Amino acid sequence: MIKRSNHVVPSDKSGGWAVKKSGDTDISKSFDRKEDAVKYGRELSKKEETELYIHKRDGLIQLRNSYSKKTYSHQN
Repeated sequence: MIKRSNHVVPSDKSGGWAVKKSGDTDISKSFDRKEDAVKYGRELSKKEETELYIHKRDGLIQLRNSYSKKTYSHQN
């Protein structure tokens, strides 16, 4: 099963920020401000019960949030 997620990433086209779904090349939505992209990404991830990855301007992951209602435990 492929786990879907949403990503807040810097936008090369506009110089702003974008929200993209993992595995997609198309942008879901573009924003001028990172704060607006994060807000939209959170709402989308909560609705879809997916993870949200927030990236820094250099592309590195700054923060990851999971909005899945399922919980998993590791047993050794």
